[in-house]
Amino acid sequence: MGVCYFNGQMSGTRPKQQTTWIDYKDRILRVLKHIQEHLDEALDLEDLACVACFSSFHFHRIFAAMTGETIADHVRRLRLERAAMELRSGAKPVIQVALDAGYEAHAAFTRAFKAAYGVSPAAFRRATGPIAILAAPSGVHFRQGVPLTNFNTNHLTTKAMKVITKQIKPMRVAYLRHVGPYEDVRPTAFDLMARLSADKQISKRSAFIGMGHDNPAVTSAAELRYDVCFTVDEEYEPKKPVEVQTIPGGDYAVAKHCPFGKIKDAYQYLFGKWLARSSRELRPAPCFVMLMNARDAVAHTKQVYDIYMPLQPKRPPNEAGQMDIEVKTLEPQRVAYLRHVGPYARADRVWMDLTTRLKKDGLPRKDSWFIGVPLDNPKTTPPEQLRYDVCVTVDDHYVPTRPVRVRTIAGGDYVVARNCPLGSIARGYQQLFYSWLPASGRRVRKAPSFLVRVNGPGGKPLPFGFRDIYVPLEVGDPASQVSVRRR
Repeated sequence: MGVCYFNGQMSGTRPKQQTTWIDYKDRILRVLKHIQEHLDEALDLEDLACVACFSSFHFHRIFAAMTGETIADHVRRLRLERAAMELRSGAKPVIQVALDAGYEAHAAFTRAFKAAYGVSPAAFRRATGPIAILAAPSGVHFRQGVPLTNFNTNHLTTKAMKVITKQIKPMRVAYLRHVGPYEDVRPTAFDLMARLSADKQISKRSAFIGMGHDNPAVTSAAELRYDVCFTVDEEYEPKKPVEVQTIPGGDYAVAKHCPFGKIKDAYQYLFGKWLARSSRELRPAPCFVMLMNARDAVAHTKQVYDIYMPLQPKRPPNEAGQMDIEVKTLEPQRVAYLRHVGPYARADRVWMDLTTRLKKDGLPRKDSWFIGVPLDNPKTTPPEQLRYDVCVTVDDHYVPTRPVRVRTIAGGDYVVARNCPLGSIARGYQQLFYSWLPASGRRVRKAPSFLVRVNGPGGKPLPFGFRDIYVPLEVGDPASQVSVRRR
């Protein structure tokens, strides 16, 4: 019998129950652990989003809402806490401590350290009292060798708001782009309104839409982009500098009737509370605010706004049980791979290592397959001995550089469970082994099963998507190679 394990721990990517409060906490906790374990490395936003299986488009907002800190602030504080311990131990010179904390100049480190601890690094080293604990809304601190098992969300004190979900049609809008601090956007709104009024484009039916493209907690104020928009009809022809764009339709969560001064609280509530309890996923598109009475848009402090947050289409409640199962003949697949040894749930860092190493060769390509091959049964193998090969398909011209290796995944007949939601991998294996195989009369070939994830447009697997489960079969009747719909 082939190596096919469907213990719930195998996928190591998403908990079985998707998009619940516990699920979101687990995904953010995974990032917090990753940061602690890689504090000396450059921590890329997209890589951290992949660790959490969130879209990088909204990940920074979710992280900040649930932890109370931006990623940059969290990392900076942890490095300073570690620096405090190293200073007190006296094992390293101050300049080395500064470099380890990510500061290239001693003066910059001294300013940051004094702002956090109230004294210079040199004075702190001479002190003998207990080390002060820096404020951390999440309760997460640097603790060498102490496993991180939880974090606090008590800082989420925003009062409940009225939130509805609705589907909207695409909206054609005329807009001007403001670049700079968001609070300085009013002159751009006045300018656009004057131009559109002169063209008789502002009416009672016009809606004002404000779309911020950047998070002020991540992007410098001088580089923030904000589109000031008014809805227009299809016949409108813009005159420079006014431009036209279409805001995508689809599902949105809408925080209703939000006063101007509470917009920040509305975003905090949507990303920090509502989303994690909604069973919905975010769509990679900008959020925006809308005011239906466009004529009063410039008097923004007196208006109430609706806040729109884009959502992925809602899946039917029973979708997890609706996988397409088919038998297909697969050509041998040449793959570059790294082997992870340890708990399957920690294989994510090896995925990132592999994709980083392949970048110099222009890989992964948009048509690459990401293949995960679990080689041991977590029910019988100790977690620290579990082997998992993380693989990316490559062509015959690729020459690996150590530690990356190349292998060929055997071709032949496979039964494939397609479109298996990430939270239901175990259920997919159960359906194959306990339902489809007994009914099909086919036998499993002695070879590893594996999971396939189709590449996304950015050269990384889609953070919200499906996996296909491949289980090897002995040669059978070609007539059996037909698609079968299982529910």
